[in-house]
Amino acid sequence: MIPAPSYSLGLDGQCAWVLGASGAIGSVVAELLAAQGVTVFLSGRNKTKLDALQSIITQTGGRARVRVVDATRTNEVTLAASEIIRQSGKLNILVNATASSTFGEFLDLTDDDWERTFQSKLMVYVRSMRAVLPTMIKAGGGVIINISGKAGKLPSPAHLPGGSMNAAVNLLTKGISERYKDQGIRANTIAPGPIASARFDALAAQLVASPSANPVFMSRQGTPQDVAQAVAWLASSHAAHLHGIVLPLDGGAIPSV
Repeated sequence: MIPAPSYSLGLDGQCAWVLGASGAIGSVVAELLAAQGVTVFLSGRNKTKLDALQSIITQTGGRARVRVVDATRTNEVTLAASEIIRQSGKLNILVNATASSTFGEFLDLTDDDWERTFQSKLMVYVRSMRAVLPTMIKAGGGVIINISGKAGKLPSPAHLPGGSMNAAVNLLTKGISERYKDQGIRANTIAPGPIASARFDALAAQLVASPSANPVFMSRQGTPQDVAQAVAWLASSHAAHLHGIVLPLDGGAIPSV
């Protein structure tokens, strides 16, 4: 459970859909948005984790609903978006926070490895944005925040599928921002470095013996709370003039401007 913030970002009464809410980042994003008065729809494939998160949010006075979604399936994403909009009457904020965990030596990776990463990361973001944009446009505006990752700009040879998808997410979000900004849509990307979590610990153990592991890529861990605070701020009117940015959240690890 994250502590309730002592400040308000003016998000009270809004509605958000967080995909990847059963993960380390998505769950904390959902908690912080709920603490700001946002009704949060929690999506992912792990119902047990989503139900537990909903319980945490509601016990602290927040509003959350669970919608189990396999976002690699177009029909499930489309149906979930329709039901969320029907139940809430609106959708102000979309947060895409699904993870891509395909690591390995380039010559060992198969077409299936690349396809799985493509479907579970880039295409999830494509499907969810396509499903909600008409409603946001009709309402006169909305906020889209996509989580990519540092490897989209600083390649890790052991993480090329995920890094390639992160780079594609960066470009995709910029393109969506440019196309729909005049219709009230703000689309931005957050690119975290390594985030402290059980998943990161398992990954570090897996890569310790890999000749392709990049020490810079694995250094300077942030926290899920760091990402959540950036999401909440980008969703608020305080960031109203930010369109199409890629916000590096990596402790300054990328050695370039």
